[in-house]
Amino acid sequence: MSALSNGEQENLWLSFLIEELWKIKLPPTLFHIDNKGLLEKLKIFGSNSKTKHFDIKIKNLHEKFKNKDIDVKLISSMDMIADSLTKAAPYSSIKHLQAKCLSVFLADFFLDKRPQHSAPLHFPHN
Repeated sequence: MSALSNGEQENLWLSFLIEELWKIKLPPTLFHIDNKGLLEKLKIFGSNSKTKHFDIKIKNLHEKFKNKDIDVKLISSMDMIADSLTKAAPYSSIKHLQAKCLSVFLADFFLDKRPQHSAPLHFPHN
């Protein structure tokens, strides 16, 4: 929940900057989470003695979710790429991250979905 709250705050700052510089309105940002309980809290906010320590953060996120300022998608923990970058991860998680990153890069490269302003890729010959 703290990661989502912090990510939303960073996203808000970046959105303001982009909208100010380029005079465009950005669509709601999609956040991936792997916690069903958090998704339920975002949909139906409720407070009790066990949740009072993070009620302020969750209430803010609930309001933004309800107003469609942010969007949240539940994904499996195995597909949570950020975990491999932020936690002690076994070799299998690192290999999974590597495969996901390379598959996105290679798919974009071979399907020529690179941004038009990017320089062509040159691979050195041996």
